[in-house]
Amino acid sequence: MLVLLMVLLASLVAFGGDKVDPKVLERGYSIYKETCSMCHKERATLWEFLKARMSVLSGHRPENIDAPPMNLVSARVKEFYPTELEFVEFVKDYITNPSRSKGVCKPAAYTFFGTMPPIGQGMSDEDKEAVAKWLYYNYSDIWHDVFRRVKELQKKVESKKGSSS
Repeated sequence: MLVLLMVLLASLVAFGGDKVDPKVLERGYSIYKETCSMCHKERATLWEFLKARMSVLSGHRPENIDAPPMNLVSARVKEFYPTELEFVEFVKDYITNPSRSKGVCKPAAYTFFGTMPPIGQGMSDEDKEAVAKWLYYNYSDIWHDVFRRVKELQKKVESKKGSSS
């Protein structure tokens, strides 16, 4: 538990989060568990991301995934809205009034998962802000880095398949 707290504090400092109340992040995580986790798993490993990517590239819906995992959602949103303020405002708006036109997902995500329901319409502004801040501060993944690493893993897997044939 102490290690988890140290990692959380280090990530807060790394992202300039010395102003973020840990209770807000706890509340955000609680809201995630209650509301978002039904569809979004908390984290996808690189291997899980690759398996989903391979399914999508072959024209199939990824197995056992109802929506993009939260670490990938966070990384993708940060690609377009890198500051805390931009990120939080985007998430609050998107979960209230989601649409493909303002979304930042890759097209395949919409093809296989559709647009999420407007779950934020039943939330208070404080709850939306808490879950958005949790999503912002809980993950340090950078989209282009994650995507590059999954494509490198894909090449390794494909080369092993080719050499074993």
